[in-house]
Amino acid sequence: MKKILRLMVIAGAYAAALIATSSPAVAEKTLKLASFVPPIYVLHKPIFLKLADDLKAATDGSVGIKVYASGELGAGPVAQYQRAVKRIAEISYGLQGYTSPIFPRNLLIELPGVAKNPEDATRKIWKVMDEYLRAEYRGTRPLAAFATAPAVLMSTKKAINSPEDMKGMKIRVPSKSAAAIVEAYGATPVLMPANKVYTSMSNGVVDGALMGSDSLLIFKLIEPTMYVTTGLPEMVSEIFLTMNQGAYDELTTSEQAALDKLTGLDLSLRASKGLDDFGKKALIIFAKGEGKKIISLTPENRKKFDALASRAVSNLINEYEEKGIPAGKIIAAMQK
Repeated sequence: MKKILRLMVIAGAYAAALIATSSPAVAEKTLKLASFVPPIYVLHKPIFLKLADDLKAATDGSVGIKVYASGELGAGPVAQYQRAVKRIAEISYGLQGYTSPIFPRNLLIELPGVAKNPEDATRKIWKVMDEYLRAEYRGTRPLAAFATAPAVLMSTKKAINSPEDMKGMKIRVPSKSAAAIVEAYGATPVLMPANKVYTSMSNGVVDGALMGSDSLLIFKLIEPTMYVTTGLPEMVSEIFLTMNQGAYDELTTSEQAALDKLTGLDLSLRASKGLDDFGKKALIIFAKGEGKKIISLTPENRKKFDALASRAVSNLINEYEEKGIPAGKIIAAMQK
């Protein structure tokens, strides 16, 4: 009997060892990713979840990512950057413009005339990342930094065909640099996170918004918006996916290499294209809505917007320079 029991113990131990060696490794480290947008968000599956799957595979299961969507780790997109800094989440997703004073150099990409389109903007961000931009991500390490779909003017009651139409209007903007441009156009800018725009437009707190066309669907702005003006001087918003530096340092050298390979410019380009494609789709859907109208600027009115934007950009660059930020040099490096 003792011999049988001893054989059973040996067999059990052998089976356990066999299972341990043949089964996929369980993630030893789980990185929390804080997102302020819901799981239906256009980048949730192809960017967030794919990165999680790819990293787990690349590290043989030693590192995993768990996505906390819809502000589960803290309400309010404005605090997203600090969630990474304070390690409420190891990784956070947000907009540099919501904390403009922290990212003055990064936000230069949002100025009219700096980039031709979202892909161009994203490439320019990474072209100067190491020399000029990375230092602004204090306490964190940027995994992705990319441009949204081009900004359009959305309005609830008044069609915007020229800068003259914007006089007296209150327009939501994503950052201080965008505020300066909208003010130059003749409107009153109102800084506001994207998740507050639907209610503000619906209740008349603002008369419209300057946002990427993808926002029409992502934030349901297709409902309160009656007019969309396209063809404005090219403007984008910048978005980050950044990681707490301490959490990155805790990874092994091979784990860091795996993460580095999966992030950076390539991830940023995929994310930017996702938003740009979604923005084009949103405009097509909007145009089919009853009473909805898309306005394409005439060449004459486009020149008016260009002139106003150019003056505003020159003023902003001067302000940056006075504060010791080499804005002109950074933009020149982006465009070189």
